[in-house]
Amino acid sequence: MIIDAHTHTLCPAVNEKVAGTIKPDSVPYQRDMSPESKEQDHTQFPELKIMFNQVERRLADMARMGIDRQVIAPAPGQQHYWAEPKLLAEISALQNDHVAELVARAPDRFAGIGTLPMTDPDAAVAEITRATRELGLRVFQIDSRVMERELSDASLDPIYAALEAAGAGLMIHPLGFSNGERLTPFFMVNSVAQPLEELLAFNHLVFGGVLDRFPKLKVYIAHGGGFAPFYIGRFDHAWKVRPEVNRLTPSAPSTYLRRIYFDTCVYRTDHIETLVRTVGADRVMLGSDYPFDMGDTDPLGLLNACQGLSDDEKATISSKVAIDFFGLET
Repeated sequence: MIIDAHTHTLCPAVNEKVAGTIKPDSVPYQRDMSPESKEQDHTQFPELKIMFNQVERRLADMARMGIDRQVIAPAPGQQHYWAEPKLLAEISALQNDHVAELVARAPDRFAGIGTLPMTDPDAAVAEITRATRELGLRVFQIDSRVMERELSDASLDPIYAALEAAGAGLMIHPLGFSNGERLTPFFMVNSVAQPLEELLAFNHLVFGGVLDRFPKLKVYIAHGGGFAPFYIGRFDHAWKVRPEVNRLTPSAPSTYLRRIYFDTCVYRTDHIETLVRTVGADRVMLGSDYPFDMGDTDPLGLLNACQGLSDDEKATISSKVAIDFFGLET
């Protein structure tokens, strides 16, 4: 069973819910995009709208890509942490219900990822309980930052504790960059911003002690972990020579990479091979980022083209890791 661990849907009810309150700068990605990039997104949306939610279209695209099962997460642009807590809790529940309803239309072909109202830890814990028990969701996607709070902020610990206790996983998927004023040109708002946010998230999980405080928490960082796995030597060096960094963790940052899960959405065979050599095949999942244009339209083909990986490693990446991480039935 070939599994695409990284795809998205969009919940129309969320857009309706925020229509009267959202502002032009509420979503950093939209705030920092150039007019040309905004127009390009606008041009694509009618097609994306079909791909997000039409089961027949998704299944046809899966057949073309050689994918047996998609894991479907909310669109990261609908996380809306700017919303006041009550509204955000309603938005998160709408998205989770939407994902569950989409999965129910083809349960043997789809699995779901939820989201959480991260600005209100009590509401997030309640939604973990509801979504795992009532909707069967076992992983939750969040942004790489919760407004002014980094992922290492101690106020978020009850959420991590609840996820750990439930055996539920966490997927980190940013959109844009929190301070992205310099990233407007050249579509850097996506190409640079997202892997940079993922790098920052990794550092906060490691040096902020989250992975030490919650040793059984399962974490998946999208897009191959951003820049983190590919420049880990510099972080290890800082840990060796800088006492203010060394005192934060008992082990070098590279050891924590092997506790995190990643996907293959890095576009190059040599980068997939580097990722696998760095973290192990048992920490990497096939991922396309469907249906966005920044996704990989042939993730299985890219994986199979990796001459430096064995057939067993490819089978692990294309199936076994996702089965374990998402708790899928086969």
